[in-house]
Amino acid sequence: MIRFALICENGHEFESWFASNESYDFQIESNLVCCPQCNIAKVGKAVMAPAVARKDQAPAGPPKQSVALLGPGEHELRTMARELHAKIVAATVDVGAEFPSEARKIHDGDAPERPIRGQASLEEARALLDEGVTIMPMPVVPEDRS
Repeated sequence: MIRFALICENGHEFESWFASNESYDFQIESNLVCCPQCNIAKVGKAVMAPAVARKDQAPAGPPKQSVALLGPGEHELRTMARELHAKIVAATVDVGAEFPSEARKIHDGDAPERPIRGQASLEEARALLDEGVTIMPMPVVPEDRS
C-alpha cells in the first residue's frame, strides 16, 4: 500500500492509499478519485514530506482508516453521508461475505459485470487492491444526535 498526498483543482489537500503506483494511475485516469471536500475528480499528487523512521518511535503498523469527528453543527455533512450511503445501497447488489470472491470473479471476467457491495476484512480488501480490483469503503451512516 502506498499513501499519497493529493490536491484537487480547487486547492483542497487530502491523503489516500493505493495498492500500487499503477493502481493510482488507473484510478486517476478513470476519474475514480474525488476530493472529499468538493467532490471534483481533477486530482493530482501534492508535495509530501517523506516518512523518516526514528529509533525512538515504534513502527507505525498497518495503515489506519480515515475518520472524522463531526461537531453538532455539521448536519449537512451527516446528511450528505446518509445520501451517498443510500445511493450506493440502491445501485448495488448485496453479496454479503461473498464480496471478495464475487469481486474477483467480476474483475477476472468469470461473472457478469455489476455493482456489488458486501463485507471484506482489511486483509481481503488489501489483497483485492493488490490484484488491481477497484473497490472502495462504504460510507458509514453517522448518527445524528444534535
